Amino acid sequence: MRWKLIPKDKSKQPASGEYSDWKQIIADECFNQCVYCSIHEEQFGGIDHYHIDHYRPKSIPRFESLRNDIMNLFYACPICNRFKQDDWPGEPTSLDIASYPNPSQTDYASIFEVNDTSYLLSGKYVASTYLVERLYLNRPQLVYERREAILKSKEAALTSEINDLVQKTDDVESLKRAYALANKIRQHLAKREDIRPYTLLEIRKPEELKLKNRKAKISKTKKKKAKKSKVSPAKAKRPLSKSKKIKTRKSRK
Repeated sequence: MRWKLIPKDKSKQPASGEYSDWKQIIADECFNQCVYCSIHEEQFGGIDHYHIDHYRPKSIPRFESLRNDIMNLFYACPICNRFKQDDWPGEPTSLDIASYPNPSQTDYASIFEVNDTSYLLSGKYVASTYLVERLYLNRPQLVYERREAILKSKEAALTSEINDLVQKTDDVESLKRAYALANKIRQHLAKREDIRPYTLLEIRKPEELKLKNRKAKISKTKKKKAKKSKVSPAKAKRPLSKSKKIKTRKSRK
């Protein structure tokens, strides 16, 4: 993927306003992409759909003073930011502990590795493994993005090889096969334009879906019980039969 080290500089702290006024500055500083999953804002409809992430959560009392500190502000996609929320396992003193490495001090490209065939992301360290799990960095949406990026890279390499081959060989059949393969990759990538970036199910953690289904089942069960406990209006107003009326009179005597 395309993670980049974020060039933070304390001297660039805006003289006025607050963090919500500095979104464009932070977006540019972070190369207009999420610092955690590296997805560019163009995949989410631009800057309006991205969030300003308080690296050290402003909701934690000891970090309140960092609310408008430019050194604590990063650019994040809405999905990663939702998964992160106010989570803070501890200071990132080492990559060997569960933590959020500071994107301005650690190049995320160096702490992850992507499988070229499954397109799954894995962490090289405890900290990056924690990020993969907590931010669900193997959600289907991101796997699709990685697959596309890898295919584009392969297409570029293949096109370059074909151009070199054209200069060195007269083997027309080999050139035809190479062009056909490159064209197949291009057609596959072209289909991406007609596919939605993701569905709701593809940005939900498995445990979230299980919890949602469990709540739905509980709600359904409660409704059934409530329905059974109610006496239907028709039954409540049904008149007594003649035999029941006679029995009622006898009992009164």
